[in-house]
Amino acid sequence: MNRGNKRFINSLTDSESDENCENENDFNRRKRRINVIYSSSESETELTQEVDDTNCEVKWSNNNFVPKIHRFNSKHSGITNQIRLSSQIIYYFQLFISDELVDIIVEESNYYLAQQTNINTNNQEPMTRTELYCFLATSLLMTRNKKLSLKEYWSTDDFLRSDIFGKIMTRGRYFLLLRILHFSHEPECIGDRLIKIKRIVDILRHSFSAAFVPYQELCIDESSLLYKGGLSFKQYIPKKRNRFGIKSFILCNCKTGFVQDIIIYTGASTVADSPIKGIGKSGAIVVQLLKTYLGKSHTLYVDNFYSSPALFSLLFANRTNACGTVTKRRQGMPKIENKLKRGEVSFRSSESLLVLKWMDKREVYMISSMHTADVMTVSRHRGRQSVQKPVCIIDYNNTMGIVDKVDMVISSVNSTRKTLKWYRKFFFHLIDICVWNAYCLYKHKRNATISMANFQLHLIKQICDKYHNDYINQQVRKNDYPMRLTERHFPSLFVPKRKNLSRRCVVCGKNDKRSESRYECKECNVGLCINQCFKIYHTQLYY
Repeated sequence: MNRGNKRFINSLTDSESDENCENENDFNRRKRRINVIYSSSESETELTQEVDDTNCEVKWSNNNFVPKIHRFNSKHSGITNQIRLSSQIIYYFQLFISDELVDIIVEESNYYLAQQTNINTNNQEPMTRTELYCFLATSLLMTRNKKLSLKEYWSTDDFLRSDIFGKIMTRGRYFLLLRILHFSHEPECIGDRLIKIKRIVDILRHSFSAAFVPYQELCIDESSLLYKGGLSFKQYIPKKRNRFGIKSFILCNCKTGFVQDIIIYTGASTVADSPIKGIGKSGAIVVQLLKTYLGKSHTLYVDNFYSSPALFSLLFANRTNACGTVTKRRQGMPKIENKLKRGEVSFRSSESLLVLKWMDKREVYMISSMHTADVMTVSRHRGRQSVQKPVCIIDYNNTMGIVDKVDMVISSVNSTRKTLKWYRKFFFHLIDICVWNAYCLYKHKRNATISMANFQLHLIKQICDKYHNDYINQQVRKNDYPMRLTERHFPSLFVPKRKNLSRRCVVCGKNDKRSESRYECKECNVGLCINQCFKIYHTQLYY
């Protein structure tokens, strides 16, 4: 277990016992010590609590558990926006990466460019909205064409050449945009480690919750973005594919796979300490992610990192069903000391919770507010073996893996790059999540069967169709003058309009050389070395 998980689990506070309860009425009064006042609005749910001076633990017994299941109404679930069946894929994508969000990034990036003294801003035009969309399309397209370095995407070598990247954006311009890509000009402070990207994360979190109302089943799990650079809140999760990286807590809708919300782990400052005693830091994360959905009879599935009797009692009081694995040493757990053979079950129950112990290859503990202790016969090893398995474990296995599935699918088409600052790399990860959410909405709306890879490719083409022509009209690539190979051109001395007495040679620049020349081609409006570059530029298509 990593250090962050240990800190979260060790932070769970001790809950008082019920030994001092004098009579049944006193016990019933104290048993409902957490009185949750639920006030609903369109955006969020407010939680408050009243705690008695003497708290009582959950009283466990061997009685059969009869769950009180909160019934869910799916009438208002689904896509909130009025989307037509004929809407293009790019429309789903722009529900999250909207023009307003792009304008914020453009403004911050241009502000960052103006502040840089090591960049020659006199010869660099500011970033535009159209240009940023082309930049994102180029970055997404790079996942479909694997190269060993970014420069190879613009290579003129016959074995490496991919002409489409040069048609969308020049190499120098792409590298400049990647260098100045910025999301906040606020200075870094000790109290907020996410200041560099917090504004973008908050906007996207709001967009996720506003675009889709989830169906009944939800799950919360951890996700990890691979990052091996120096970072104070970098995590090590041995069970994840990306063991070293930036950890996030993801809330997903199990039916569609749509990412409803995300919280980035930053250590002790991830979420504020919950005023509700007994649920700890991990429980506070669950409450924060479910803040909008409490009291609406959803069903939540979590693993043993979050589960506890205190948290599940709180969720039950807020009309939310819950099920998950749990560790037997968690505060408030009953002692189940029965020695079980493989396939056997033992359980303890309270007024609203069931704790179940099932013996498989090892002991498995489950806690639920919506299941009984019933078992079902399931087949293993392609029907060659049958075992008795509790119903709660079957439901848990069928729903809990959705976050891992999201990570698996995104990893196949992810647009993140190496050697980037962590907040830029996480921005590209957020772009991938936006593509995934657009993909989920598209499939849900059209009831279509399309792969994530094909969906992403169609999205890239539609972005280029919509924004690439405008970008070409705004910024003509001078070194690609169309008549340079057919007309008669002659070298001439460069007449400077400013202090610069020479121009950069475009042929040398294409071959990773920095060369200045006092000669140019006026018809093509480019600088060229008089020796060989002038001839090469006007005789070779790929120089």
